[in-house]
Amino acid sequence: MMQRVIYTQDQQEIKLEIASPANVASFFVFAIPKSGSVLQDNVMEDICQYLEIPAISIAKTAFKEGIEEGRFGEDICELFVEQGYCYYGFRYFPPYLNNFDIKGFKKILLVRDPRDILVSHYFSMKKSHPLPQGAMGDQLAQLRQKLSEVDIDSYVLENAERFADIFRAYARIEDENLKLFRYEDIIFAKHQWIGEILAFLGLEMEESVITEIAKRHDIFPNRENVDLHIRKVTPGDYKEKLKPDTIEILSELLEDVLIKYRYELT
Repeated sequence: MMQRVIYTQDQQEIKLEIASPANVASFFVFAIPKSGSVLQDNVMEDICQYLEIPAISIAKTAFKEGIEEGRFGEDICELFVEQGYCYYGFRYFPPYLNNFDIKGFKKILLVRDPRDILVSHYFSMKKSHPLPQGAMGDQLAQLRQKLSEVDIDSYVLENAERFADIFRAYARIEDENLKLFRYEDIIFAKHQWIGEILAFLGLEMEESVITEIAKRHDIFPNRENVDLHIRKVTPGDYKEKLKPDTIEILSELLEDVLIKYRYELT
């Protein structure tokens, strides 16, 4: 195990523990916030642990330290080598990758209907999301306070463009080395999903292990418990939570994203 120190643009330091590379081509795992990103992280951690592939998440490490991932400069890209690692935990396409040649790497992207994402984000920011330490935690605490006075319909309309931009920024990774998954297609078919991840990455694992990992993450809440961050996993939750007028405006604002990822426009 080797320790690497990385610095933000304003010289805050973060220590990363980096294991020796495995004998596989490195790959990247991306998601949109609230798209099943935590589930995907957990599944990837299990896969990598079983196959002894070192998994590195800058976002996760930074979050624990209360540092926003966007504060790293392009020098952090020295960490990304062609052989041996899983780079995961991304919730948006970070600016530090703008000039990095990612084309040769295999990439996974998990998306979800942006209207369900906005609904889920409202509840998690308002009540249940764990707050990190430091300035980032203070910022989120202020936001939570503000949200106590904002209704869900106003919130989703105010934030629609911000989330649409997260989707649009991922256009940079669209090439023949990208495998796209939709939350709606994988949430009730985790065994198949894991099999497809492995096939895409050229990795092999016994069926029994795939079954075990799928089972471990096949958790469905019987009822919503908003305070405990247990949200409805069934697609189309926005239809229950938002007013028809809101859905109409929201669907117009998000039209390009909805069409691109094959979501209905109503």
